[in-house]
Amino acid sequence: MMRELANESESESADGIFQQLLDELDDVVVIRAAETGKTLAVNDAVEDVFGYTSAEFRSLDIADYTAGPNSPDEARAQEAYETARKVGSATFLWRAERHDGDPFWAEVNVSQTMIDDQEYLVSVIRDITKYKTREIELERLASVLSHDLRNPLNAAKAQTTHLREQTGCQNEFVDRLEDLHDRMLNIVDDVLTAVTEDQQITDIESIHLDSIVNDAWKIVGGDGKLKLRDNLGVIEADRHRLQRLFENLFENAIVHSDETVTVTVSKIDGGILISDDGPGIPEDDRDQVLKYGYTTAESGTGLGLNIVSTIADAHGWELTVGESVDGGAQFRLTGISRNHSDEDNINPTRSSSSWSEKIDDHSHEQE
Repeated sequence: MMRELANESESESADGIFQQLLDELDDVVVIRAAETGKTLAVNDAVEDVFGYTSAEFRSLDIADYTAGPNSPDEARAQEAYETARKVGSATFLWRAERHDGDPFWAEVNVSQTMIDDQEYLVSVIRDITKYKTREIELERLASVLSHDLRNPLNAAKAQTTHLREQTGCQNEFVDRLEDLHDRMLNIVDDVLTAVTEDQQITDIESIHLDSIVNDAWKIVGGDGKLKLRDNLGVIEADRHRLQRLFENLFENAIVHSDETVTVTVSKIDGGILISDDGPGIPEDDRDQVLKYGYTTAESGTGLGLNIVSTIADAHGWELTVGESVDGGAQFRLTGISRNHSDEDNINPTRSSSSWSEKIDDHSHEQE
């Protein structure tokens, strides 16, 4: 069908062939003649996104729907079109404007295609205003966390140190208080990292997974039970990031469960399985929950599981979301190489709390 374009007038072929193929898409698709920049076709989604009919939009120049006069975004769009012609494709963020003057953020993917020696540029335009607004809000939140929360947290941590060193107060409650201060400071760092840059793996070491899982559960606290199946083994990882990964997964299970939830961590071939018996994650949401800013909780930041995904990616692991045998959520981490030579040499640090005990199925349960 696309080859018919070369044998028809530009407008007729665009309206007749491309329009029929593209009108069902939610994103705006614009087809232009590469040499002249003339808009040949646009699908019906343009009316929902821009507020113009297809016929109206085809008669406009880029400047007519770019936010602000002489906007640098217009120049950026033109530059992207030239790049697409040279290398085949380009992607850029664009501050566009609707028919009623309302500005919005758009992500534009431009690709070049040749049909019977005729060059065309195909632009797919997606309205990302709500995601961009969310990103700006998170950046503001990060600023508040950095300036207004970090200082009092550091002061509280210093007072805890003073309590320990100057008054000789040595007990598990002071240990827990110090751990909580460290955790809050780590959360501040993770929020800043999540909104400003990718997670970086800085300190790889041999880590006994039983120890990390225990420590993460102890820090998160709250109602719930933890089961470890067998010996999880030793892996090479960044200790802080790995513990943060488990903390976020445990928090996710606890926060989304109305009743006491049981979380089970198991060793599988080439990886780890983290399962719970909570309400689970609907199948339609499983591809979304790991994305930046996505949350189903009113008070959620949408960072918890995204940070889990980022940490896994930084280690070169694959993270998939599914359903546990109990109908709850299941997170599968694969691509993990175990260090069998170190398993006998590393002494796992288990909590001294009374909630650790052995059970008959070679796992241990913690409450």
